[in-house]
Amino acid sequence: MLRFGPSGIPRSAARPGTAHAIRRIRELGLDCMEMGWVNGVRMRDATADQIAESARTHDVELTAHGPYYVNLCGAPEIVEASLARLEATARLGTRCGARSFCFHAGFYRQLPSDVVRRRVRHGLRRLTAITRGARLPIDVRPELTGRASQAGSLDEILDWSAAVPGIAPCIDFSHHYARHGGADNRYERFAGMLERVRVRLGEQALRRLHVHISGIEFGPRGERRHLPLRRSRFRYRELLRALKDMNVEGWVISESPAQEDDALLLQRTYRRLRRT
Repeated sequence: MLRFGPSGIPRSAARPGTAHAIRRIRELGLDCMEMGWVNGVRMRDATADQIAESARTHDVELTAHGPYYVNLCGAPEIVEASLARLEATARLGTRCGARSFCFHAGFYRQLPSDVVRRRVRHGLRRLTAITRGARLPIDVRPELTGRASQAGSLDEILDWSAAVPGIAPCIDFSHHYARHGGADNRYERFAGMLERVRVRLGEQALRRLHVHISGIEFGPRGERRHLPLRRSRFRYRELLRALKDMNVEGWVISESPAQEDDALLLQRTYRRLRRT
């Protein structure tokens, strides 16, 4: 099945904190939520245990977004700090009961693309060695990024996922749309992207896929900012139809500023498509 939910604590939550946010997710009829740790991972183990209990009680599946301060193709000290942040994301995500976590892998700067691919691949091998050694049963997923300056094109995340055991992709279709200047914004292109995942990684990759969707504004360099779905030209209905037709399962996270409103819009639209 596909589960739908927002990135971050719903705006309509009556009380702060992730454990209370999970209850609100279930009240809304949604069934997953992404913990947005983009500014760092700071949480006591006791708090993580409360989150895990709340998620079990309310049957809400969790994912996490790692810190933005990650660059696996930077200087050695930056890579080491990045790996420490990602290890903390994996450890606390697992303790919270999260099934999957995503992150932006790095930046090209002035480096050739083959060097970037190789450095990120090496960093991912180190990261999965850490998560295996610590017995952390959480998906490790480099995300498809929205700017040409960022490592993480569709080809790259599929290459890393095929080359490194334990790595899987996070497919942000809105980022792909922005990265390519508004191209790849119809059913055939969305279905084609999913078929590329299937061909490179196997049918099982579509049975457990981590997806991001939002409205988005872009310019010559790609992503500028996320928008509510109805304020964007991104064809989310056609994407949902492709997800349905390809029998995709997993988590669909709304990264829209409208948060739970757009998560509900996606869920309702998908359910209507399933009935037709």
